[in-house]
Amino acid sequence: MDLSIEELRRMQCMNIMDLKREELAEADKITIDTKECMERRIKSFMEQTGNPFAQNVGEYILQTGFMEDAVSSIDECMVLYAKRKIQIMM
Repeated sequence: MDLSIEELRRMQCMNIMDLKREELAEADKITIDTKECMERRIKSFMEQTGNPFAQNVGEYILQTGFMEDAVSSIDECMVLYAKRKIQIMM
């Protein structure tokens, strides 16, 4: 699946209410072979999802996005999220 930058931007900016559940991949069905090169992993993900910014997760639609010029890595954000979650539970 070769998508243009414009098509990817359109998908990224879609309102979650405009997404059609039947057109989205089930997140738990997406598999990525981590032994493949980055280019093949990305291509596989794109082919499996159709829309790389939204997937079905149980009864919900999960919409993801990426911040331009982000300073923190995803790992740092996940650690911060876990710390905040623990604080909320206490």
